[in-house]
Amino acid sequence: MTSFQENESSTLNTEPFIVDWKIVREERQRLNNSKVAELITENNISELLKTVNTKELDRVLKEVKLTSNELFSQCRDNEVLKTVLSGRISKNATRQGTKDEDLQISTCNHTSEKRGILIENLSATAYRPTKSGSILTAKELKEQNISKDECLKSFDGKISGKINGWIFAKVVYGSGGHQDNVFEEADTICEWIVKYRNITEFFVILIDTDLQSKFDTIKNKYESAKNIIVVNHIDFQKYIIQNF
Repeated sequence: MTSFQENESSTLNTEPFIVDWKIVREERQRLNNSKVAELITENNISELLKTVNTKELDRVLKEVKLTSNELFSQCRDNEVLKTVLSGRISKNATRQGTKDEDLQISTCNHTSEKRGILIENLSATAYRPTKSGSILTAKELKEQNISKDECLKSFDGKISGKINGWIFAKVVYGSGGHQDNVFEEADTICEWIVKYRNITEFFVILIDTDLQSKFDTIKNKYESAKNIIVVNHIDFQKYIIQNF
């Protein structure tokens, strides 16, 4: 078999990359905690205050009736206290959704780019759908004097190549808090797509979740929409492999 044939065969036999979100979040939380502990040890207070959950730190200081300098000083002499405090005031990995979405999109792109489809990760302000049906950049929104209240949530990814379109990406494990809004946001964007967008555009509602019944509700509701697919990161890769 020639080198070209080997490469072609390798591309055609692509298998999806699989992310275990539970492990990803556990490892991120461990790193968050470790970083806080390291900054306490180094007495790097300015950087520490940029890294921690400051609201939770304020709650701790009120409970123990100490200043931050007094508390951090005690932690440097007590490894157990430092470990406990670091775990409490470090940022919650489940609330760092942007990092999850970055990983979702980059993982899917590892597969899609082999099939001639580029999936680009977008910043939170890059492209935003307006309630009147347009998709505009931050510059265009400013030039047209369109406020954030007149828009929906920004897209997380852009698709180009053999197909062109947009991605709404979220990782949702467990219910409660900010995560409860995800399926409502997904439903809203799907209704907007059906109402305003041309069927030649491809929209991916990319949700990795353990809330299967809520996921299935959205998936079933828009199953007949020709330009929408509701998938997790594994099934999106399978869709690309099977169709391109």
